[in-house]
Amino acid sequence: MLGLHNDLQRNRPVDKRLLEGIELCRQITQRYGTSFYFATQFFPREAREGIYAVYAFARIPDEIVDDPNCNDHQEAIRKLQQWRDSWNKAFAAGESSDPVLHAIVKQFIKYGIPSEECDAFLRSMFMDEEKFAYANYAELEEYMYGSAGVIGLMVTRVVGYSSDDAFEYAKKLGYAFQLTNFLRDIREDHDELGRVYMPQDELKRYGLSNSDIASKNRDERFVKFMKFQIERNRQIYREALPGIKMLHWRGRLAVRISYVLYKAILGEIERANYNVFAGRIRTNKQQKIYLSLKALAGVYE
Repeated sequence: MLGLHNDLQRNRPVDKRLLEGIELCRQITQRYGTSFYFATQFFPREAREGIYAVYAFARIPDEIVDDPNCNDHQEAIRKLQQWRDSWNKAFAAGESSDPVLHAIVKQFIKYGIPSEECDAFLRSMFMDEEKFAYANYAELEEYMYGSAGVIGLMVTRVVGYSSDDAFEYAKKLGYAFQLTNFLRDIREDHDELGRVYMPQDELKRYGLSNSDIASKNRDERFVKFMKFQIERNRQIYREALPGIKMLHWRGRLAVRISYVLYKAILGEIERANYNVFAGRIRTNKQQKIYLSLKALAGVYE
């Protein structure tokens, strides 16, 4: 019977659209997520294809709302609605004539990613065109659940897990990654997109406002504010860490590497004396290799 099964597998028609779509998803991941793409190379091939699909699903609508050349929010909403309609149609049909959508749908069906998680992500994308500041951390966390928390849930489904508890930890890790991006991208988010992802009540607590971000004011107040934000971010990383052990072995190393690479950006912000206004802060290739070796050895600090 096993030999017959293998023969049937070999004789099954190749879904060329799926292969093309997976390759395009890979290219999207490589182009936009340098640290993330580096970490994906430590996944086995099958899981890697699922991760590329998750990344492309998130990146395509994210590029619509983060297009600095589009200052018309209504136009961005229209494009986002159009993409959501195409996605919903493809997901319902289980296929699409568009290779990228086809690949994402096939991978999401394969790994049992529910439509509710997709809907939550897209709600946050629409929020980006309707909300440009957050009163407090609770409001920001509501946004992050859709923009990052559910991505952690999706990745967990692709990788596999030993306990349902892994999902809560995965959500926290999504928040940790998202907050690191927010801190690194304060200038770009404000100048190019007109958004401030720093809680307004926390800015006020340190005597700051959005105008200080607009004027790139890196004084003692801003440094203290950033120290507070980085400490909270690191605490969320610590809270998320136990979940990595609950993941299937095939994807555990790649998630560990993602963990140390993103967390290291906080250290780079500190080394830059919190000057997130001078340019995009990132780790270089040599640092990525060094940090990956630490992750391989189980060192997370």
